[in-house]
Parts: sequence; structure tokens; C-alpha cells
Amino acid sequence: MHNIANLTARAMSAAASGKPLPTRSTSAGQMAGGQKADRLENPPREQVLALVAQIFTRLEAIFPRTFSSAFPSADMMTLARRELAQEVASWPALPTRRVVERAMSDLKREGSTWPPAIPALVSMLAPTPEDFGMPATGDAWCEALAHAHEPNRHRWSHEAVHMAGNATGWWDLTHTTAKSQWPRLEKRFHKHYAALANRVMAGEDLVPRQLLEHDSHRTPAELAERAGQEEAQRRAEAAGLPHRMNSDQGLRSLRAALKA
Repeated sequence: MHNIANLTARAMSAAASGKPLPTRSTSAGQMAGGQKADRLENPPREQVLALVAQIFTRLEAIFPRTFSSAFPSADMMTLARRELAQEVASWPALPTRRVVERAMSDLKREGSTWPPAIPALVSMLAPTPEDFGMPATGDAWCEALAHAHEPNRHRWSHEAVHMAGNATGWWDLTHTTAKSQWPRLEKRFHKHYAALANRVMAGEDLVPRQLLEHDSHRTPAELAERAGQEEAQRRAEAAGLPHRMNSDQGLRSLRAALKA
């Protein structure tokens, strides 16, 4: 309890001074091209405990009449703090000061007379891509779809959207017509975007780099079809034909150009 009290005092002192809340550290060293190592370290235990102590101190101030009833014993308080700390420690970054202040402001405006349960706190405090200047996952997916045909000409809202689209595969995003395949593509994009968002939350500046499309996700028939259509597209472009053509149109136009 003495350690918790010290951490609480330190957290409150930081809040009063206007210093930013602790943020998650990343592994030391960088890879070629300015990329930091992909392995993300857990937030330091002391920073997690300080943040949790600060949050519970704020909750006690906001709910002075019911706080002791919600946590009637030292054991209950310890268990509640431990649950929140374990969850926070698994996040790619600690909540920013703006996120914490927004959560506390929402609690005061809701008008509840009881402090929130741990699941509600987790939902309110969990970092999101939007908190770090990135579009929401759904918006990022829509942006990738809308500009997959000319990814190098579009001014992307965030480099992570471009990188996630590239990793998903621009060819797949522009040539897939079967509705049954779109959930698989969207899931693949979400996976790549979430990984990139975690890197941004951990403090990494994304540097554009060439990401290979994942051919392991495709069947031999899909690979053969893609190779044929890419060859037709290359020949069409060499003959000066329009960029936006499907494979059949391209082949017909190419044959006509060769005959001429």
C-alpha cells in the first residue's frame, strides 16, 4: 500500500505539472531504413501502476459518496487495480493524457453516481488509431478500396493505410469480383492495419517500404489468372491503350492494335 501511495502521489504531481502521461517504450535499436525492431516491449510496470493509481484517485474524487461502497475492502481495491493494470499492460501504448481526460469528462457528464466497473473502464481507456492521428479501421479500409487502382498517386491520410493496402495486395483489391472473397480481403487488411497501428502507438514513425503481396493466401488458379491478366495489362499499356480495362477488353484491344 505504501508503494501505491507513492505512485499515486507521483502521478498526481505529474498531472498538476502538466507533463504528459507515461507512454509505452519500444525496443532499442533500429532496422535499415529507420525502421525500429518489430518486437514491442511491454509498458514498464512502474508506469502502468502509476497510471492505474492516478485513475483510481480521479474516480474517488468524482464519486466520493459511493467509491468506498464500490470497493469496500483493501482486498477488493487491490483486485480491481490489478485487473485494470493487467489489461493496460497488454496494450501497445498507455492511454494519452487526452484519452484519460476524455474518459473522466464522459463519466462526469453521464450523471452516474457509481464508479464504472473494470470492463467499462477498459473500454473507455483503450487506445485507438484515431487517438494517434490515424483513421479508424473502417475508414482506412474504405480509403484503400477507393484508391487501390492508383495507390501511388493518392495522398493517403496516413502511411499505415497505404502500407496495409499494399500488404493486402493492390491487385486483389482491384480485380476480385466474387463477393465471397471480400470478407477474406477485409480481414486481411484489418490484420495488417492493426499491426501497423500498434507500431504507431508504440512510438514508431512509419517509413514507406516495399511490402510483398502474400501469395500464400492465393490458390494456384488465382496465381495463374493474375499472371495472365498482368501480362495482358503490360502489353496493353505498351500499345498505348487505356489503363482501366479488364483482361478481356485488354486482349481484344491488343489484338486489334497488333493487326493494325
